[in-house]
Amino acid sequence: MNGSIIIAAGGTGGHISPGVALAEVLSEKANAFGYESVYIHSLVRNQNNPDLLNPPCQVIWHNIPQLGGLKTIVYPFLFLFPFIKTILLFRKLKINAVIGMGGYSSLPAILYAILFRKPLYLCEQNCVPGKITRVFSKFAKKIAFSFPIVDSFQIPGKIIGNPIRKRVIPEHLNIRQNENLHEGKKNTINVLVLGGSQGARQLNQMILKTMENAEIASKYKFRLLTGTNLYDETKQKANDGTEIISYANDMKPNYEWANLVVARSGAGVVAECLVFGLPMILIPYPFAADNHQKANAEYLEKQGAAVTIHSTSDDPTPLVKFLLSWKDHSEVLREMGHISLALSNVNAAYQTVSYFFSDSN
Repeated sequence: MNGSIIIAAGGTGGHISPGVALAEVLSEKANAFGYESVYIHSLVRNQNNPDLLNPPCQVIWHNIPQLGGLKTIVYPFLFLFPFIKTILLFRKLKINAVIGMGGYSSLPAILYAILFRKPLYLCEQNCVPGKITRVFSKFAKKIAFSFPIVDSFQIPGKIIGNPIRKRVIPEHLNIRQNENLHEGKKNTINVLVLGGSQGARQLNQMILKTMENAEIASKYKFRLLTGTNLYDETKQKANDGTEIISYANDMKPNYEWANLVVARSGAGVVAECLVFGLPMILIPYPFAADNHQKANAEYLEKQGAAVTIHSTSDDPTPLVKFLLSWKDHSEVLREMGHISLALSNVNAAYQTVSYFFSDSN
């Protein structure tokens, strides 16, 4: 055996969820690829992340400081002590391969791989590669992309798809939520609104204002996941026709209920919508690093699986326009859903692991 594998998956849920999906596969298949075991390396502040409450393997917690602000000058000193602890622990656990999921929290594991000449593999979730991928791509043995990266970046790798956790994967992949709409068996179109775990006030307010349109209220039913911090204020403003939920640990029933999704365009949410064959209205978070959400949304819009609203306000006008145009033309949603499904890869986790650790790839 070649020791163990560490998956550096900290930071945001967009890094953690696909890392956990890879850990699910490797916890069962590590021996088949010549390794003894697999670990997840994540930040202490992620201990309450839903994906890490019941992880498929042991999680090693660390507390590497975030780079930025006034700490920049003294950062090397703040970084050094926890990094030395990481090295000693990794040596003890016989870590002989590193998978970096992106974000600053993956830096200790990546530097360990480089310093001790261990195989380094990188996963890039977005169409615009993150700084970790851009800086360390030349040290990586292989890089897996979730989506095609924008043309301005020349980074070698393989487009596979964003790894999906087992508990999110549909049980019946042949079920198409929007077939019944096209056949006229369903009068109501279910709209799932996702602002992320922290919520998005812009999306919440936009939906509430959209529902003031009588034509839309008569045709569309909304389920709004507000985010825990924004639940109370949104609930107070909502009318009786809106289903308000703060957060859902189990997203599968919500995706199965939906015919259409309104969401930010983070790679994780987008990938999950794709495997359920869902059309999307994407409202990119304008302050995302390198504006990567904009690039993700534009890729999906170009393919025909989504439409994009570029806005920083809660003005419902563009959303109302889309919904009214589809009110009597649900075949448009059906076709968008087919394209969405065609862009998905429900087996991305296994294929990524196979790509990394099979010599033939």
